[in-house]
Amino acid sequence: MSGMDEPLRPQKSRITIYDEPVICRFCSRDVFIPYEVFVNVEQPGVNRRHVSYIAICHHCGQAKHFGDPSHYDNEKDNYIWALNQYLISIRSYKIKILFYVGKKGNGKITNFTNKLIQDFGIEKENINISNLKGVAELQIKISSLNEIEDIRSHIMNSARRLYITIKDLTIK
Repeated sequence: MSGMDEPLRPQKSRITIYDEPVICRFCSRDVFIPYEVFVNVEQPGVNRRHVSYIAICHHCGQAKHFGDPSHYDNEKDNYIWALNQYLISIRSYKIKILFYVGKKGNGKITNFTNKLIQDFGIEKENINISNLKGVAELQIKISSLNEIEDIRSHIMNSARRLYITIKDLTIK
């Protein structure tokens, strides 16, 4: 958690203002990369600057402008921190994919496995493959910054492009 008395870091994160998440107006996601913007608020040459933020949506690239409404409360004699940042770290996932391959499906298994290796940067030792009665099973371990729904949609899109029908997809 950041905010408090330090500026937001330009890293993939979730941002809240008074504990309400900043949401992208275009795609309704809440993962952004924030950047500080310095604006000259006085006449040119005075060099009085105001700090605001531009956050770029990690999913669609839409920019969101906002300031830090943190302020000192004279009545309670304390500072009200409004802006918080929750950095998103790399997560490890275990993925199990069952898909139909037919009797001569070794080519489909190889193509699909190679596509996933390429897209997610998976090491060969993190993949287990088995083929039983026309249904192949891939067990994969990956580390990624992406959320589960992004990983799921990417796997489904890759399978569709290779004309593979997924029977079951589990991500933990």
